Amino acid sequence: MKEDAKEAINLPIKKDEFSQKRRVGWAVIGVIILAIEIYIAIFIKGGFIRHYIGDVLATAMLYAFGRAIFRASPINLAITVFVISLFIEALQYLKILEILGVKSSTLRIIFGGTFDWTDIICYLVGCILAYMFENLYMQKNKAR
Repeated sequence: MKEDAKEAINLPIKKDEFSQKRRVGWAVIGVIILAIEIYIAIFIKGGFIRHYIGDVLATAMLYAFGRAIFRASPINLAITVFVISLFIEALQYLKILEILGVKSSTLRIIFGGTFDWTDIICYLVGCILAYMFENLYMQKNKAR
């Protein structure tokens, strides 16, 4: 691995890039995505948006909230969010909600009820898009 790539992975985000203003901005983005997710869960009963866009947005939302809370490099945050998403999908595969006897429809909506390989692809797409959004946003701000 090139030294530049190693530095990009291991280098924590700079203090000015973790300012209160930026953290609030990321929290607002997370809340907006959460509102969209709630709308999708309540009003859209099936199809492409419910099954695919919702999963992409779920990981983007986790990334936004993670950026608001944690001081980590963008690549490390994206990888962490993807691993968390994989863990949740693995729990779906194991049918953990049934094993635990969870009847709450709210928890079933949040954690999902069934394992699907396409969910993993959607999670990956969501992490990549969130990572790319941040990099484009940061480059735009550095150019100012």
